[in-house]
Amino acid sequence: MRSVIAIFLMLILLQGCDIGGSISGMLEKQQLAEQHIKSKYGWESKFGYSIVNGTLQQVTLIVFSNDVRQTTVAELEHAAAEAVSLAFDDKPQAIFIQIVTQPEYLK
Repeated sequence: MRSVIAIFLMLILLQGCDIGGSISGMLEKQQLAEQHIKSKYGWESKFGYSIVNGTLQQVTLIVFSNDVRQTTVAELEHAAAEAVSLAFDDKPQAIFIQIVTQPEYLK
């Protein structure tokens, strides 16, 4: 019985080591995309993405309205696609672009 518990605990711990590596890889991809948007376009941005069964499902680019107010949708699409192709090897099934308005701009 003790050996079964020990084997079970070892399996859990081994899986936990892989999770740490994948989390740091996820953060690197987000930072790479955010840094690209900041350096090329000057926009503050946030990236999020979803990978299901090893397939990149969706990527979300979040930008602030005061940064992109005069920007066309085509320019936003191009910037998002450029950052995604830089950070990821795969193409996502969808790219979402969210424009966030800060409360001080609402009246």
